[in-house]
Amino acid sequence: MPMKNGEDYVADALQSMMNQDLADIEIIVVDDGSSDGSVAIARRIGEHDGRLKIVTNPGSGIVDALNAGISLAEAPLLARMDCDDVSMPNRLRLQVERFSTNQELLLLGSAGTSIDSNDRETGTIEVPLEGGQIRDALLKHNPMLHPTTMFRAAPARRVGGYRRAFTYAEDYDLWTRLSEIGQLANMAEKLVRLRTHSAQTSKTKRNRQKAAAALVRQAAALRRLRSEPFDADGPAEDAIKSFLLWRAGQGHGIDGDECRDIELLLRTPGISAALTRRVLSLGMTGAPPLKTFALGSRLAWHRLATKLSDRRVDRAGRK
Repeated sequence: MPMKNGEDYVADALQSMMNQDLADIEIIVVDDGSSDGSVAIARRIGEHDGRLKIVTNPGSGIVDALNAGISLAEAPLLARMDCDDVSMPNRLRLQVERFSTNQELLLLGSAGTSIDSNDRETGTIEVPLEGGQIRDALLKHNPMLHPTTMFRAAPARRVGGYRRAFTYAEDYDLWTRLSEIGQLANMAEKLVRLRTHSAQTSKTKRNRQKAAAALVRQAAALRRLRSEPFDADGPAEDAIKSFLLWRAGQGHGIDGDECRDIELLLRTPGISAALTRRVLSLGMTGAPPLKTFALGSRLAWHRLATKLSDRRVDRAGRK
């Protein structure tokens, strides 16, 4: 469980793990530089329970926090949990039982229930269940709910764990690499209550998460043909820029399936106008589909809207 400034919900999240009906577990909380009362709350909850271990990852980021947890864990099966969600009491037992019946299974998630900041249920989150459905979904989006997942430790370490270049979609990247060497599945049972609130990454880092997911899809396609043209353990912005530079040097045009990912990658801050023009020119190669013609105008509108939004925020700050 990575944790950063989670004092509002971490007590419920940890208690839901303490209350699992599978008792023989180790709970590793990796604090990523919290400045609130999160650590004190976690220590108080684990004061009389030796299963809870709290370690420090001094603000190095979510990917390093997750990899620290993987490196410290002793069990052959690792379960993920977020510090603002709540696991059902039978979650770990049901997942372990599923792994015991299928030695080829590497990653297992589940459906979920949405809750708000006041613990009220707001809906359900369904997921594709079997391997073929999940592999098809991986080509377009992340079909696994990260806080519901359990995976085998050895294969996750063997493929390199989570990677910094895909920060904010680091789970999606790991799942695609695990899918290349083994089976993935989801359970229909709703084993985790997933909290929606204004501070979560899917709201505060939405554009960066979309760009990271686009890089995941492009990297997966590249691995089938050649190596990835960027440092997968370097900063996400550098990886995106390296990929776009590599892509700009290719002679073939941008096809319809690739078009949306390229647009999302070009939205990354710091991409120069010159590089943008080089990449957009590929969209005009050959006989591009209509949505490729619209790539430049959509990107221009997005950048204009971003600038206007930044100016409004800046003016509000000065007031």
